[in-house]
Amino acid sequence: MFKGEYNHSIDSKGRVIVPAKFREQLGESFVVTKGLDGCLFGFPNDSWQEFEDKLSSLSTSNMESRKLVRFFTAGAADCEIDKQGRALIPGVLRDFAGLDKDVVIIGAVSYTHLTLPTTS
Repeated sequence: MFKGEYNHSIDSKGRVIVPAKFREQLGESFVVTKGLDGCLFGFPNDSWQEFEDKLSSLSTSNMESRKLVRFFTAGAADCEIDKQGRALIPGVLRDFAGLDKDVVIIGAVSYTHLTLPTTS
């Protein structure tokens, strides 16, 4: 189960440190995709497969279902965690979420959010 909130930075190459507790659950590789509310979602491979199965069960004759499937799958990318505990976030996904320096990684039960920090 993913829980907690962690503040990190993305380096100039687009790498972000994945919190140690999340690395244990994500494994050596995981899937990152566009998420809701301008966030990115990170899924362990088995959870991504379950999510894909749910998307596959949606009706292809329904325009909203097709849009939803395209939204989540078109931007999906496989990511690996390097020996320093960092993951390279593809540029297109960083642009989507507006990530260029400070980020917050949030646990959301079965996946993680990667988002901009909120300002008070």
